[in-house]
Amino acid sequence: MLDNILQVSPAELEVSPDWFCERHKKLAGNFFPDWAGRYRDVNVEVGQHTPPPYYEVPTFMRLFCDDLRERLRNLSPEEADVQELAALLAWLDWRFQWIHPFKDFNGRIGRVLLAALLYKLALPHVETAPLAVAVRQPYLTALRAADEGDLDPLIDVWLHRVAFAL
Repeated sequence: MLDNILQVSPAELEVSPDWFCERHKKLAGNFFPDWAGRYRDVNVEVGQHTPPPYYEVPTFMRLFCDDLRERLRNLSPEEADVQELAALLAWLDWRFQWIHPFKDFNGRIGRVLLAALLYKLALPHVETAPLAVAVRQPYLTALRAADEGDLDPLIDVWLHRVAFAL
């Protein structure tokens, strides 16, 4: 999956709704051949979070990709400080998971997205799915805070991740 991302230059890497669906199909196609690569067609609950209704997912994903493209257009990775980059990664991480566009494998696709953006921004790879409870629990708490409108705890998580990787 990540090898495909590395086949294009960072400047050519373009995240779009089709990009997500293609990666989801490649990643989940053997497990869910009937619906892999397509947005969910049911409403779901993820822990304490209720993502948008399934019929709004295509619109949210298009807006998400448009918003990301605009944020990247206005960001100069060479001139951005770590705080700016962490804020972008935190927003990206949270917003994709908030939309929860697929029935399953959203976490995995979210990690592919984060790896792609780290590559695009010329940042080192960071651990985006820590297994240790001491690290994972603050991340999950920060995602819940972001759902409530406070992105600062998730920015702090990303500041730590990026600083640790540098």
